Amino acid sequence: MKPNLFKYSVLTVGIVAAMGTVTANAATQSYDATNAFSVKNKASATYTVAGNTTSQTVTSNEVVVNVSEKGAFSLIATNDDTAAGGTVGDDLNKNLTINPQAKSAVAFTHTLTNAGNVSDTYTITLANATGDDFDYNLTTSTIVYQIKQSGVNFGSAVTIANNGKIVLAANQSAEITVNTSADAERIINKNGILTVTATSTYLTSKSQTAAASNTDNAITTTPLYAITKSATTNLGTKVFDLNNSSAYIIYTITVKNEGTLAGTAVKISDAIPTGLVAIKSTETNYVAPTVTASAGSIAKTVVIGTDAKTITVTDQDIKIGETITITFRAKKDSTVTTTATSITNYAVVTDSTADNGTFDLVDSSGDTNDKSVTEKNYEDGTLGKDNNTNATITTSNQTRSLTITAGESKEVALVTSGASLGNTYVYTITNKGTDITEATTTGSTAGAVKLSITPTAATNSTTDDPNIAITRVFVDANSNGVYDSTETVLTGTNGIYDLNAAATAGLAPNASVIIGVQVVTTGTSNIAGGVNNIGNYETLTIAVLPQGTVSGTAKPADVSTTSTTTMQGINLQKYQLADNCTVTAASIAYTDSRWVQTASTATAGQCIFYKLEATNTFTTTAISNIVVSDTLDTNVTYRSDFASNATATDGTVSPLVKGTFATLAAKASAAIKFSATISQAGSTTTN
Repeated sequence: MKPNLFKYSVLTVGIVAAMGTVTANAATQSYDATNAFSVKNKASATYTVAGNTTSQTVTSNEVVVNVSEKGAFSLIATNDDTAAGGTVGDDLNKNLTINPQAKSAVAFTHTLTNAGNVSDTYTITLANATGDDFDYNLTTSTIVYQIKQSGVNFGSAVTIANNGKIVLAANQSAEITVNTSADAERIINKNGILTVTATSTYLTSKSQTAAASNTDNAITTTPLYAITKSATTNLGTKVFDLNNSSAYIIYTITVKNEGTLAGTAVKISDAIPTGLVAIKSTETNYVAPTVTASAGSIAKTVVIGTDAKTITVTDQDIKIGETITITFRAKKDSTVTTTATSITNYAVVTDSTADNGTFDLVDSSGDTNDKSVTEKNYEDGTLGKDNNTNATITTSNQTRSLTITAGESKEVALVTSGASLGNTYVYTITNKGTDITEATTTGSTAGAVKLSITPTAATNSTTDDPNIAITRVFVDANSNGVYDSTETVLTGTNGIYDLNAAATAGLAPNASVIIGVQVVTTGTSNIAGGVNNIGNYETLTIAVLPQGTVSGTAKPADVSTTSTTTMQGINLQKYQLADNCTVTAASIAYTDSRWVQTASTATAGQCIFYKLEATNTFTTTAISNIVVSDTLDTNVTYRSDFASNATATDGTVSPLVKGTFATLAAKASAAIKFSATISQAGSTTTN
């Protein structure tokens, strides 16, 4: 008999697991009575003697046999628990496995042996331990035993209930199977302990220690699946463009068995959410779905549903610690209108933990966020954690459109110079697209937007007008139409600028940036010298040039506008005629046909009459403080007959004849007239 019996009934699972380091013996009890009773015997005989009819009697000597009794039995645990660290043939069935489902059963085996020389009756008692994780249903438990004699079955197997009895003759044994079940559903690694006790009737009658016990424990064993779902789009991001028929999503599902039992015939499925369908083999961007197994299980095949709304992998084995990886592609469902700003879907794993065809384990990568299933995963909070964070896709309806406001044509003075005197054109560039930010990068890469500002036509030429020049391109941050010293000046090369320099964060949908272009003029109006830039013009073409595809959406059309700079001012024409000195300048009509600009001849005694005509060439701009003057030749003498066809102030101080007009309306002309007497000694040629 083993001294100091272990109290298995109070062991926790941790202690039971640690018992692998303890040597446990078979539970035995015995009792030996040397002279339990004596057997005494004397012989007798009767006989007659010939000739004598009287019966004769004789009694032999007495012989005595003293009989000894031995009561002995053992109860040993016989489940093969070596894989759990146990030893076959001790009094512990260690860490057997039990399914997590309610009503799941476990069978503990023992051998009861009558090692005495007397027949004995044994009462078999089952008892739940205290301090463990779950109990067994003792009422429904059965004890099945088969008697063995000399290793051969003796009779048939018999089933008894808890506290039932087994009768064994000397040297007989009984192979016992305790079939018991746990009524409650359990999570992984929960431990249930059962004590099996055999009590000898014989030893009890002898007031000896009559009970021998074995301890059985079963650990709840199940597959647990850590499911991770992730997605990326054809853009390499998590943005899915609903406006792009070629857009697609690559889904990846990983399923790792972190449990204590291999998964067999596991089903992995994914219900494609509204707005998406799986890409089939005949369709654009199809890539065959894949299944890989990390630990050598045979990888099954992905089956796409006929409506492309599901993908399924069935009958997949997943070893303990093994990871199954599945990939497939999905695209926009053209049969429905999708307005969702994001799309999330989940992978679901189902398994029959008892391998009976009933899928009792249900686990989703979304856990409680997945409302389409009711999870039952037997997890303990540390194993089998799921992650669906990276499976959410943000939708977009990407369109690209950049606009630029119409250019303005300006008439400007012949000469403008200085930082603040330039003529400024402003252009508003707006991102009219959706879900794409423009001008996010620089250079010629996709996402960059160039701005071309170049002269395209000058008066009577296809080249640049040297008297009209761009001096500054800047960001009109405060929208006041002029350059301020705090505003960003853009630097270009050969008329090409980068819009990102004007909008460093890019142009979000509906955002705008105002570009100012400052133009200066250096024109001349010297008719006598053969140069007159009045009316000369140059056209600027301002083009917005997207450089390439952004987020899978092709670049929009280039847009452009033009602005024309025309130099305007006062066009001054001088006319003359010769007439008698008896008339005054005022008396000669401004429209007199004798006014000419060519060389004329006058006779002695005549006077020369002059008309100075100033014309405002601006289309809409009035000119102020127009001073028209003429310095008379020394061969003539001013006659003091100043006249004008508009209100002009006479400021003549001979030989300088000067008339000042306060204002001259656009396209209007004004003239002054005066005359001079020709010197008798001078030339008679006038001009």
